[in-house]
Amino acid sequence: MLCLFSMMLALLLQSCYTEAFILSNPTSHIHIYHHPLTLASSLSETENNAQVTNDDNNDNDNMMNDVVSYYGDISVESYEHKTFKKLTYLYKKASPGREGDRPIILIHPVGIGLSSWFWKKVMMMQMQSFTTNSEEDECNNDYTNRTNNSSNNSNGNPPIYAPDLIGCGIDHGGDAWNPNENGLFFPLGWVEGVETLMNDVIIPRWYEEQNNGKKKSASSLSSSPLSRFFGVRQNNQNNDATSSDDDGAGCLVIAQGGLASVGIMLAHRNPLHVRNLMLTSPPTYDEITTPIPQSELRTNYDFLRSPVLGKLAFSLLENRSIIQFFSNLFLFDDDCDEEWLDETERESRYAEARTPVQVFNAGLLQHRSLEGELKELVRSTSVVVVSGEGDKRVLDRQLYRDELGKKCTLTSIGGCNVLPWENADGVVELIKKLGY
Repeated sequence: MLCLFSMMLALLLQSCYTEAFILSNPTSHIHIYHHPLTLASSLSETENNAQVTNDDNNDNDNMMNDVVSYYGDISVESYEHKTFKKLTYLYKKASPGREGDRPIILIHPVGIGLSSWFWKKVMMMQMQSFTTNSEEDECNNDYTNRTNNSSNNSNGNPPIYAPDLIGCGIDHGGDAWNPNENGLFFPLGWVEGVETLMNDVIIPRWYEEQNNGKKKSASSLSSSPLSRFFGVRQNNQNNDATSSDDDGAGCLVIAQGGLASVGIMLAHRNPLHVRNLMLTSPPTYDEITTPIPQSELRTNYDFLRSPVLGKLAFSLLENRSIIQFFSNLFLFDDDCDEEWLDETERESRYAEARTPVQVFNAGLLQHRSLEGELKELVRSTSVVVVSGEGDKRVLDRQLYRDELGKKCTLTSIGGCNVLPWENADGVVELIKKLGY
């Protein structure tokens, strides 16, 4: 694990990221290049001049608006990010007594008709923190003997957020992304959108709950980048001594499928705020660490953006029967349900919803290896890799454990490739084991 000195040093040192960038003018196309970035937790973070800087003077009240009831006690809310005036997210308020508990951030997959609704079943579940003393989990301190600072075995759920990644959630009222007008890095652009939600909404709201309604702006909270947010982790039942950097806690990030890269970068760039990372049905370790050739990326993206062939392909793939066929073939252990099809239809009816799918299907999230980030983040973050029992890639994910060591736990639950939808109960049980 990182000691406090190492974490302070990490905030000051720059890392060199290689990012796929969609240029906006004169027409959108891919460009791969290197640029320096500091960890997002750093107070003095600067970005490449192609990026628009955030306005840290926005007050918390201006960032949480347009609250719309979505499903039961889940609401759709919105916030601003750079040039995007309205990015949306699903929010489930903490149950009474759990307002100060560590939040959960859910990263949805990208595909035909997909957005944050993917997490609806998990968000609807009731959670109850508990402690465990399983020998098989003894290797992973964050996976065992955990309780929240204010929710010792309390019923209900902690605060839960499911952001719509940039360009997704059109049906929720979010801004569309037009690559001819706004260039974006990938996967960095999606990561930064979630970071804005974290810094401008989640942390200020958590602070308010902890301080009897007292509010602070996002800028004033970010003035102490070494502060530990989201509660204080208690010692485990065996009274094992914790290291100097082990006295705080952070939120849980869960990323689904090919969006593992967003979860990995989010955890790597925010070691003070993300304590646990769960990857459900992620690419294999080889896939996440082997770049797709640049020529292949360009060919894929140009085809998907084609006004003739690309448009024809999307028109076919957005058909309800085709969605059902491929969902049953590749995603579900059993047949997909009607609710799944209804939700995909709602989002895919918007032509603007195609742009993030074009980026993902072209392979831009795999334009470079994330091995460096993975091996660095496990010094401060525990990783749980979850596979479906019907997934043929279960054995191929063994490399996560082999390469990342004891801070990485492998587990399997019933289902195939869309576990949070197929088996929400199983995913929630894993969340409970992490003490959320």
